[in-house]
Amino acid sequence: MLSTNTSPSRPDWRQFRVAQIVAESAVIKSFYLEPADGAAMAPHRAGQHLPIRLPQPGGEPPLLRTYTVSVPPSARQLRISVRKLGVGSSYLHDAIAVGDIIDCREPDGDFIIDTAPAHPVVMIAAGVGITPILSMISHLIDEGERSGAMRPIIFFYAARTKAERGFDEELNRLSARSDGKLTIIRLLQETGEAVIGADYEEQGILSASVLEKYLGFQLYDFYMCGPPGFMQAVYDALTSHGVADHRIFAEAFGPASLKRQVETRRTEPKAEPSKVPVDLVFNAAGDHGVWAPGAGSLLEFAESSGLTPEFGCREGACGACKTPLIAGTVAYFRETSAAHGDDEVLICSAVPATTADGSINKLVLEIG
Repeated sequence: MLSTNTSPSRPDWRQFRVAQIVAESAVIKSFYLEPADGAAMAPHRAGQHLPIRLPQPGGEPPLLRTYTVSVPPSARQLRISVRKLGVGSSYLHDAIAVGDIIDCREPDGDFIIDTAPAHPVVMIAAGVGITPILSMISHLIDEGERSGAMRPIIFFYAARTKAERGFDEELNRLSARSDGKLTIIRLLQETGEAVIGADYEEQGILSASVLEKYLGFQLYDFYMCGPPGFMQAVYDALTSHGVADHRIFAEAFGPASLKRQVETRRTEPKAEPSKVPVDLVFNAAGDHGVWAPGAGSLLEFAESSGLTPEFGCREGACGACKTPLIAGTVAYFRETSAAHGDDEVLICSAVPATTADGSINKLVLEIG
């Protein structure tokens, strides 16, 4: 990755007010957000996530998290729907109230839906993995109402219990609007007092046999989101039954990446990490240092140099550490899933690279 052009700065943080909080299930809350300044929101695409920044006590650096926008682009407010699990989500559940201010950046991510094809789309979600899927389904129905032609949707929705499953009423409303084009198959691991046919269609996990029961022999695109183990099991079931890898679009929770059967095609050779020290300029203020092999990622090196770059997962999955690349070449030492342009670097997963022609690689970034 080589850039010699000046890169635009990342969009600034913007204040959003919490307009409403809704308990969607026993473990999921939705937070409706609107710009505090009353100006228009930046548009988002169905399936994208919202970077947010949460304050911490005692002068600690703020937490950066990314949560999927769970409403379609037509919505008048942004909405993130969060399961209480971990420090950031616990802060939202326990400390945030209506009227509070949350710093947000523009929605980002490339797990998005194509509304154009006429062949059906199969949506698969587990637990709170429904959030991008819900946005996509809503968007497909919006576009179907606008154009008069809607992609048929088959949605497999897995949850542990009915109490933990969210958005039942919203899905019922979407189904009513779809004119029969949305089919929902709900799976529960523990049925308890739930009634089959009324509260769920299948008991247990989403298996190849369940998929075969509801899917015919035709062309489908598959969109999936959920915990890594669930995602891998479904992916393996699909590919073992002949579904082409390029027909499967997936977004997993956390740093885990889906192990696909084929390698992603590259448009250029993969850069190799530098074996010699590299001069590194961090920003226009002139902060600089000399990175050497063994100094860790660009994020770790910047931190050891006294800077405080933004980060989230530290695994190349969330995109919070995305940094403009002004000049030089970088190499990635792990596979990443967060979207980034040719003039941007996921500094948590990159180091200076060896140049193809053997020239000196002077790396210039824009770390605040």
